[in-house]
Amino acid sequence: MNNDNIRFVKDIRIVKDDNEPDLMAIKAKGIAELKKLIAPVLVPRNYEVIPEDGIYELDFVMDNSTEEMANVELEVEVVFRVKSLPGWVKGIKINASENSDIELI
Repeated sequence: MNNDNIRFVKDIRIVKDDNEPDLMAIKAKGIAELKKLIAPVLVPRNYEVIPEDGIYELDFVMDNSTEEMANVELEVEVVFRVKSLPGWVKGIKINASENSDIELI
């Protein structure tokens, strides 16, 4: 596993649509442990000449600093859409680094 992983599975739900019986969505929530936090930031532009319109611009970007953060935990959610599963499948098991959970179909 890499440095950023899902520690715990908190919830699994299987959602079926009556209009599309072959299609299902597997929704999982968990707790992720991050060694590095990448966050959105606003970065001001450098101006050598003052803009005529007087508008100060900032770029909305993801921070790519390499600072290490310790013990950052974050709740995450994923949706996995499945067109069809083998006929023998009776449930779905999702594994995290410290636990797992099963949802029966």
